[in-house]
Amino acid sequence: MTHKFTASVVTSLLLASTQAQADTVMASVKPLSLITAELLVNVAEVDTLLPDGASPHDFALRPSDRKRLNNTDLLIWVGPEIEPYLEKVIEASKVEHLAMLDEHAEHGEDEHKDDHKDHDHEEEHHHDEHEGHEHEEEHHDAHDEHEGHDHAGLHPWLDIESVELFAEELSVELQQHFPAKASQIKENETAFLASLKQFESQAKEQLEPVHQKGFLVFHDAYDGFVNHFDLNQVGYFTVSPELKPGAKHLAELRETLEHSGVSCVFKEPQYRPALIDSITRGFEVHVGELDPLASDVALAQGAYVNFMQGLVDEFTECLAKR
Repeated sequence: MTHKFTASVVTSLLLASTQAQADTVMASVKPLSLITAELLVNVAEVDTLLPDGASPHDFALRPSDRKRLNNTDLLIWVGPEIEPYLEKVIEASKVEHLAMLDEHAEHGEDEHKDDHKDHDHEEEHHHDEHEGHEHEEEHHDAHDEHEGHDHAGLHPWLDIESVELFAEELSVELQQHFPAKASQIKENETAFLASLKQFESQAKEQLEPVHQKGFLVFHDAYDGFVNHFDLNQVGYFTVSPELKPGAKHLAELRETLEHSGVSCVFKEPQYRPALIDSITRGFEVHVGELDPLASDVALAQGAYVNFMQGLVDEFTECLAKR
């Protein structure tokens, strides 16, 4: 009797373990986990590959991370442009995956990117003809550093329109992945999209009094957010965190601080603020902090909107000080 009971328990545990593994959903970065978790309320849990505080720009996978990926049934990631370290790992692990940027390309954003690249090429040509224009040269140098990448596209989780589009695509994928819970996922999608609309309306109203005030950000990650809410970003310290800004760009930033009426500069918790401290030394400028990776946000229903609201609050508070 005891042996039969024990065998039954072991069999049940093995089946439960197999089912849990089959239902494992992982996102590469926390913001994608927040979006995915909204669609999986009362369906499944979501794991996050990168630990809090890590940057997708320069993350190196550990053996334990590769093991987690091998045990994942579905991986949600941003795409190879921002997470090149994942490409070969995904291919080797054979994990089913969905890239946010790839989905956008299918809906016409690839055409936008082509236009952007053509524009960058024209700018480079224009740069050669007008070597005396320092501001234009610096602008082109920044683009050349990063091969004309579309930075709004490289941080799509900060763009409400991109998130709305991706939520619809992700919902379809998850419904196929969890067919028994398809109606629940669709219900979650509807609720999430409604919450985004409500947030968008409130955020525009909150940001309206400060939307003309100039500011600098640490790295060029916020175009989608800034453009959507019509904010006045006048520059950034570096195109991408792994790239050290040149002396010419730093000199231009100090000139911007002196003459452009900058109200605030924003640092990021993933990176040491020494660069910002050195550039802003001697200027009466407020310093805020933006975390584009939602490091301190816990996975829960409504967490994505809470994350975005936190950015809105940080912008409002810092820009209103001057």
